[in-house]
Amino acid sequence: MDHSILAWLLEEANPEVRLRTLKECEKLPEDDERVAACKKKLLQSKAYERGLKKLRTDKPWAKYDAILAFAEWGLTRADIGEDIDSDVFALIESTGFKMLCGEPLLLRNLAKLGYGQEEIVKNEIDSVLGLIREDGGFRCISTNKKINDPRKPHKSCARLTVEYLLLVAEMHLQGYRPACEEALTHYFTKRNIFYRTDDMTTPMVDVMLGTFYPPDPIKIGAHQILYALRVLGCAPESEAMRAGYRVLDRHRSENGRYLLTASKSVPAFKVGNVGEENKWVTLYAYMAKEQGNA
Repeated sequence: MDHSILAWLLEEANPEVRLRTLKECEKLPEDDERVAACKKKLLQSKAYERGLKKLRTDKPWAKYDAILAFAEWGLTRADIGEDIDSDVFALIESTGFKMLCGEPLLLRNLAKLGYGQEEIVKNEIDSVLGLIREDGGFRCISTNKKINDPRKPHKSCARLTVEYLLLVAEMHLQGYRPACEEALTHYFTKRNIFYRTDDMTTPMVDVMLGTFYPPDPIKIGAHQILYALRVLGCAPESEAMRAGYRVLDRHRSENGRYLLTASKSVPAFKVGNVGEENKWVTLYAYMAKEQGNA
């Protein structure tokens, strides 16, 4: 990564981006002085205050967004304090993890925060990963028979499968190798990451070709998909990854920074303006090319 790009990501004004950059790009340990100082600043920020307020409401999706934000920022359960446990476990108890299409992303975020070894979370992860299908994907969970009639054969749901990709990548980073890892990776590489197998010019889901952020249960952008595949060992020089980088680099400015193409009208946390250079997208884009965790 160019020094000027790294310096931009490490600016003090955005401690949430800075923390993730220090930990995943600079590979600094949790007890490093720079990491500790950044955590302290983040935990005193307005962004964190808003996240904590969401976590402590009675609204499940507000709690979901708070957990997602903390995970994306690089915080852990230990950083925040175990007093958040009651809110996290209240969400699990009230939903059984079944938050429409959002379960795999919720599990990924819980694992990233440090809840992956809790028996209830670990058992759920093992259970859902066991549902992988022969094509390497995961089936649509809709009970609407017009969408997902159980009496008829259906292809796997690409939107849901991307969430599982992020979950498995996180497990990989933590030293756990699920049995489904290879098949799940192949699901994307055989499609040059984004495309239909019967038409390698038509995307499975249009949003995958952009840089939608922060991730939503049914909307995850190219930068995070490629990051996850790189974590799982996909070689940058492979045909599939080169095809993926070409798509991602459509959103790269001449100065090497990447643009945000889309976001929710009310995102889980503030990330910047659509159409402008974005630190989060840029961070993921460079990690997708340089990540050495495989």
